[in-house]
Amino acid sequence: MLVEGEGGDEHWRETRTTKSGYRLVGGEGTSRPRHRLAPLFRSRLALFVLALTTLVLALAALGTATGHTHKVVAHGVVTAKEYGARLKEWARPLAPPDDEPYVAPSLDELAQIVGENPTYLVKDGWASYGFNNQRYMLESTLLLAKIARRIPVLPDSIWARSCAVDDSVCEANALRFFRHRNAHADVVGSTWNDDGPAYKLPIQLFLDLPHLRRTYGPLLTYRELIELYGIDPNLYDESLRWNTTNYTPQGYTTATVPDYLFQNRTFVRVDQPPPPPVVAAPADEIPEGLNSAIVELALGSRAVWTAQQARDALRKRGVKLDGDDDGLVRQLELLDVVPLYTFGDEVLMNKALARPSVELALRNKVQPLVDTLASPPFNNASIVYLAGNLHDQRKPGGLYFTSPAARQAYVDLVVRGVRPPAGVRALGERLAERMGERVEGRRWLAAHLRRSDFVGIKWSPAQDAEAHFDKTRAALREGVEALEAHFDERLPRGDDPFYLATDERNATALAYYRSHGAVLLSDLVTPADSSQLGPSASYMDVLAVVEQQVLARSDYFLGSELSSTSGGAVNVRTALGKEDWSWALLTRQ
Repeated sequence: MLVEGEGGDEHWRETRTTKSGYRLVGGEGTSRPRHRLAPLFRSRLALFVLALTTLVLALAALGTATGHTHKVVAHGVVTAKEYGARLKEWARPLAPPDDEPYVAPSLDELAQIVGENPTYLVKDGWASYGFNNQRYMLESTLLLAKIARRIPVLPDSIWARSCAVDDSVCEANALRFFRHRNAHADVVGSTWNDDGPAYKLPIQLFLDLPHLRRTYGPLLTYRELIELYGIDPNLYDESLRWNTTNYTPQGYTTATVPDYLFQNRTFVRVDQPPPPPVVAAPADEIPEGLNSAIVELALGSRAVWTAQQARDALRKRGVKLDGDDDGLVRQLELLDVVPLYTFGDEVLMNKALARPSVELALRNKVQPLVDTLASPPFNNASIVYLAGNLHDQRKPGGLYFTSPAARQAYVDLVVRGVRPPAGVRALGERLAERMGERVEGRRWLAAHLRRSDFVGIKWSPAQDAEAHFDKTRAALREGVEALEAHFDERLPRGDDPFYLATDERNATALAYYRSHGAVLLSDLVTPADSSQLGPSASYMDVLAVVEQQVLARSDYFLGSELSSTSGGAVNVRTALGKEDWSWALLTRQ
């Protein structure tokens, strides 16, 4: 099998398969250069000695360390005692049985994955965010590491917050359990929008890690890095954020990029340097009254502009502009305005890789990531750490692209590589087939109705559950019209049911939904399905990923504007080749 070279190089390298299903980069019949710690991993006795030595040093540190270091180590030990009764259980398999069950790579395989003298890029996770928020943060990390030509290190787990069965079952199968999650802000570093239980689950229940490595290239999880470098597991941070003090291996260096330096209002962060400016612009191609001084006055107050915003700002300066947005972009390029390739604001919060758009920035407002990381202290650091919440109110990927090809490469990276495990995909496909049977083979519609904490923070289109449903059902009528405009056969009937993915739990509301044509997850899932999926079927957080597969296979999909679950379903639709017209978003207004 061929795998794209690290960093997006235009060369290809052969790979070989290990017993764990990972394809390690290297030549035919040979392995990559051994990691400098690899010989140590071969000896169980040496590993025991190393563990014993680490324990002695940790105990000594508790007795002698002072100041910040002492507090960090002590906090790690307290956390381990209070919440880490199952400290080693993170390594036990808790994956759904499928065609290729997940097998964690061995130390030897991890050493081969990263190679000799690796450099890494890490980005914070966020314990109080669900899987789909973590997913698009993970996608950004993969992109930023590819741009930086470094190996990404990803959070290894998800804090689920909804149990589909008896609470005791979910508690028993979780790696960690909080009965009241918001009582543990000191452990996870923040609070959820609403209170309730929290169940820590391994990332492999949500994400097909072997496939991601095959399509993307070398990567590690936090736990894998900790294990690879012999870092004391008691120092693991439950917040899913990177800990520069505890996670930096001995002999390695970390350089931190704070979020306010990654991007702020004074500049726009892009991937690569933009093409050079036009040396001389033909006078007849520039509208009357439009010149560099006017452009600077009109566009200098903001880092980045949509085409319409730029047009309005220039008109306020007395510039007469005709033509479409493409013409405006060409005209402004002649005056050293850089076109930036991204995605429309309608997907700003759900991070669907769809609805591509072009925005504009003055060249002096553009800061390429590759230039920043090519300068000290980042260029010589073993680990570059992108700190903070780099995704909130940011475009998909966390930055802008200076070419449409780079934007498309990011889309391809995600839709090819980021997918759930085989068991989740198979169940979603079965449920979609059952939905097709419900409508006797006709084309069918699906919607995502996001409730839960969105009601409390007023992100739902309506506070009342029935009013929200009525808005959704009315918007689906446009989906029927869209299908009628594109097809002549197997069209829906007026009384056909539709699939509804929702986190609404009020029995009265759910009865109302069903009585008005909605088919819910529980109407399609059988006990045999749950048994085949395994312990992960106990968690609604995993079942929501199953539902994404169902939503993606509908003939028309109506999503929630601000929900990352809807955005993930759109990405799966893209992977399946669904047309852009076949989905829409219900907004708050």
